Amino acid sequence: MINKFTYTITALLLFLLLFSCSTVPQGVDQSWSEAMFFKQAQEAVDDDHLEEALFYYEVFLVRFPESHGRVIAAEYERAILHKKLGAEDLAIQELKLILDKFENSPYVSTFQPRYKLLAQKVLDIMKGRPVEEVDPDKYPARQTASPDGRGERR
Repeated sequence: MINKFTYTITALLLFLLLFSCSTVPQGVDQSWSEAMFFKQAQEAVDDDHLEEALFYYEVFLVRFPESHGRVIAAEYERAILHKKLGAEDLAIQELKLILDKFENSPYVSTFQPRYKLLAQKVLDIMKGRPVEEVDPDKYPARQTASPDGRGERR
């Protein structure tokens, strides 16, 4: 389980990171929906404004903590942004917290399982472990290209 010291250090690092960036917006519209935070964050990532995207995910996590399924998504995106911004130790810690939630959270049924797989894969890569190949029989919905260029379901 997450100890209090780890949580405090993570919160402090996030606070320092958020307020040390001058390109981060000063606020967001109070009427934004959950989806709007993700849309704005994705647009910021597309424009290579990673600190701005991180800000949107952080505000989302404060404003919508009860939206457990989307919280996991925002936490995953936040970890990836920290990785891209060079805060790899923080990203590793956040990915471990995501995996811990999949093991211990009473809300695990609301989480999209792909975030567990993605978090584990990124964590393995960051720690230098070999990544297992995805077994296509395990994921029958994956598409493969047919000879005519159109996707076909397996």
